[in-house]
Amino acid sequence: MLRFFLPLFTFSLCVITLQAQKTVSRKLVSHLTESVENSEVFQKGFTGFALFDPEERQLLYQYQADKYFTPASNTKILTFYAAQTLLRGEWPVIHYQEQGDTLRIWGTGYPLLLHPDFVGYDTLSQWLQQREEKTWIISNGHFYDERYGEGWSWDDYPYGYQMEKAALPVYGNAAHFSKTGHLAPIKVIPEHFQDNLVYENPSTLSRYEDRNIFTFSDRALRVEKLDRSIGFHYDLPLVAKLLQDTFKRTVLYNQDTLPRAFRRKTLTAPIPDTVFQQFLQDSDNFLAEQFLQVVSAQRYGYINSPRILAYVRDTLLAKAPQPFDWVDGSGLSRYNQFTPFSIVSVLDQLMTQVNQDQLFRFFPAGGVSGTIEGWYEGPKNQPFIYAKTGTLRHIHCLSGYLISDSGKTYIFSFMHNNYPDKTKTLKTEMEKILLWLRANLE
Repeated sequence: MLRFFLPLFTFSLCVITLQAQKTVSRKLVSHLTESVENSEVFQKGFTGFALFDPEERQLLYQYQADKYFTPASNTKILTFYAAQTLLRGEWPVIHYQEQGDTLRIWGTGYPLLLHPDFVGYDTLSQWLQQREEKTWIISNGHFYDERYGEGWSWDDYPYGYQMEKAALPVYGNAAHFSKTGHLAPIKVIPEHFQDNLVYENPSTLSRYEDRNIFTFSDRALRVEKLDRSIGFHYDLPLVAKLLQDTFKRTVLYNQDTLPRAFRRKTLTAPIPDTVFQQFLQDSDNFLAEQFLQVVSAQRYGYINSPRILAYVRDTLLAKAPQPFDWVDGSGLSRYNQFTPFSIVSVLDQLMTQVNQDQLFRFFPAGGVSGTIEGWYEGPKNQPFIYAKTGTLRHIHCLSGYLISDSGKTYIFSFMHNNYPDKTKTLKTEMEKILLWLRANLE
């Protein structure tokens, strides 16, 4: 099998050029051949792996790296790239018109409005609190999208990882349930849904599919502590009611389209680092989808996820080694299909756009933070892996950056599909390989 003389000349975005390559050590090739290609764990499913030296512009090793895999939340690497490239650290928070005592509002997909995880970072709430207009009109005529992404599981609506997309999301488009103490009542944020919580036994904490009626059972009453979010069914009358309750204004709604740029104003603000950290480290699907909405609003004025996806894929990432089959921002869809080569090329691009210290603060750090807090621990609690996970049933991927003991940074992508074992088994096998690379790469 050709490892180093694949069409590596195409292994690049437009800014990458190949230099004369150093000889890859036989020790490295021999070890990775044995531990990747001949792994009894990996052979149960379908595995791809690529290891790249960004300093020498050299592919050190590959195994099925030009094959397509379902990436799950590795998709968020592309969404992060789109946000970094097109927003450049600042996002449009709201489009608006001032008409006497009336404020007209068009959302941009900005995700922090009244979000309980971002109290203190919510620029829009602070701005709205200061408005003197007594009547607000929210409009949705510029939203050319669907509430769910293409290929999402229809029956995942009551789970905290699949929220509806929206131009003007509120409270993270979710009802947040909490309880502390065996006899304590279940509290809901926003309080609007408190009267929509009904007892149904047997039941889990859930929601009716077509309306915002939430159910609980004896099990929820017995637990000592409860902390869970369930996406609510989004519509403008609901949002108007929630805003009216919170800001004490008269809030109306319609389907007016967005006025021309010279007839509207746009509130902008820096994107807080904590948003990128939650997006990548916690693999937040809601933030991922809303970032695409914001990027679309920034580029086109209106919101259309398929159009902005096509632009990023076919223009900004047109020179990826293999084309991306990319349909959503979060990776919830199994329709996404990427290759390890192409993911590595995006990670390489990110290193040229984002300061490395900041980039590593955003990504999950092995043994320290995010979805790999319990894995890939470095010596003396110093991370050597900064990488994004991606997990769906029978799918697990890990792509990011590896720092060797010498302090040099490498880029890798590990992708596994159709494996029958538990994810822990795959992680254990990958951890052995990554620890060996840390110690043996120069």
